[in-house]
Amino acid sequence: MATRDTLSAKEASCNSPEEWAALAHEALTEPADAEYAKKLVDDIAGDCQFTKDLVAVATVYKALGDDAQAAELMQQAEDYCMSGEEQIALAEGKFKVLGDKAGAIAAYEQALKETANVAPLLGLAKTVLTVIGDKDFAKKIYAKAEAKVETVAARAAEYVKLAQAASADLGDPDYVTELYARAATKLSAPADLLLLANSMNDPARAKPLYTKVLEGSSDVQSLAKLLEAAQAANDADFVKLILEKMAGLATTTPELLSLTDGFMAVGDKANASKTLDAAEDKVTSADEMQKVVDATGRHFPEDAARLERAKQKLEKRIANQARYVEFQTLENALSSVKATLHLADRVAVELADPFYAAKLLDRAEKMLAEEPFQFSRTQPLIVAVDKHTDDTAWLTRLLDESAAKTTDFIWFKEVAHTAAHLPHHTELGREKARAYLKDWEARLKGGQAGVYDYTKLAQAVITDLGDATWGNALLNDARACAKDHYALAHIGHLNAQAGDAAGAEALYLQAAALCTSGEAALQLLDRLKSYELPEAQLRKIYEACGKALTSPADKLRWVEGITECFRDKAWAAQAYGAIESQFTGADKMRFHQSRMSRVGDEFYPYRRHAA
Repeated sequence: MATRDTLSAKEASCNSPEEWAALAHEALTEPADAEYAKKLVDDIAGDCQFTKDLVAVATVYKALGDDAQAAELMQQAEDYCMSGEEQIALAEGKFKVLGDKAGAIAAYEQALKETANVAPLLGLAKTVLTVIGDKDFAKKIYAKAEAKVETVAARAAEYVKLAQAASADLGDPDYVTELYARAATKLSAPADLLLLANSMNDPARAKPLYTKVLEGSSDVQSLAKLLEAAQAANDADFVKLILEKMAGLATTTPELLSLTDGFMAVGDKANASKTLDAAEDKVTSADEMQKVVDATGRHFPEDAARLERAKQKLEKRIANQARYVEFQTLENALSSVKATLHLADRVAVELADPFYAAKLLDRAEKMLAEEPFQFSRTQPLIVAVDKHTDDTAWLTRLLDESAAKTTDFIWFKEVAHTAAHLPHHTELGREKARAYLKDWEARLKGGQAGVYDYTKLAQAVITDLGDATWGNALLNDARACAKDHYALAHIGHLNAQAGDAAGAEALYLQAAALCTSGEAALQLLDRLKSYELPEAQLRKIYEACGKALTSPADKLRWVEGITECFRDKAWAAQAYGAIESQFTGADKMRFHQSRMSRVGDEFYPYRRHAA
């Protein structure tokens, strides 16, 4: 029982008008001391400067029956109101002191405009429900909070907070159900959907979300959480569906043994047998093998052959345990991708344990994922996965990711080359290489590709796939882009490498026809010599170069090339004679000087006769 004597002792601890008002309200409880309560607020009413203080004191005058003073203070409270937080205090005062619900809602409206974040909005909704009990206005606040959730990163957690607040404060199950339904359409990540479903505390309503989680999950860890929820709901059929999907994703002995227990719990002995076999195949230590033996004895005691096989494997593991300990010590010290791949090679050869090797290769891949992508670093991993595992899905993923990340053709062709020459999964590798090169061809034809873009691709097709038909088709595309003798000669050489000698020579002759100067003819000849063409063919092409020339000066340079490149004075003398009539004046002197220096005096019959 509070009396003036007991309450006055508390005055010294009051530091704000709100605390004085609280003390005054305490004085009005039985046995009420209205005189003391009035004295308390009269002493501090003139000191109030903030809306919340004025409202607090006004509530005391209202309780004392002094409506005029209460109204005057509320007017001051409204005059001093400057922020959304103060609008909330003003709204409560308008409702409790003045009985003005419309005014209270107007103040709450203003507060709502100035409140943007989810947590304050939920607090505002709770306040509205507590003070004026207006569910419609509270839903308006929840709608703004829901819209805000769309813009935050951890949307699932925020939706859960929103739904839990609405459930606890609003007392409207249908609204909460609708909120969950809207949230479910806006979330897609399995972890988000699982969090949302678990927060519903209603397995029947959560089942569609759980199904969506099952469809979208692609790792054992997220499915394990879903499995816990399904087991807690005693939904055996759904548990079995989850276990079946987990069985397709599990990669370690502990995971598979856990699934074996799960399948046995729902009476699915066939799938339990499969996961136990897989667990046995993926054992990486004596401890794991012991657990396989224990699970076999527990779930399949009638299968003597299976149990005996597992026991023999355990004995082998135990016998080689020292080697395993040695390798695991080396594994613990690994710090680079190169060292990890080297240890995987040793494990595969010295222990004949492909699953332990695969574990090391997986570790190497994780180390690579922490660095910027470089195919030169990924390529050894691909080769090792091909060599030490039969995991075609893993191999395919590594190749596909490398092809997708490589935009420069120099490295792209290395991806295709690596795929095309896989020694252990040859058909898969060639199929992937062909797909990558086809994709690159499509990119070329959809862009502004030049002649050398096509020739580089043709080289890869011919060299790595041995596909002359496709290679020649690409060379035809290149030829359509060719504008000079360099390009045509290069394409001709690639045709020759693909086995099309006739097509190659035709291209060499086309290149000759594009030589519009003597120097160009010599450039072409030098390139063709580097291809190691027979001399007879070189002569034929060089003759074609000469026929394409029109100016006497270029023809003279071409003739000089006969002596420089073929050292055939007879042919040169004949060629000099064929063009002599085209030179006059100073040019004729240049001609004679060239012939004298190149083929010698013995080829001038008129000089020999004069002598």
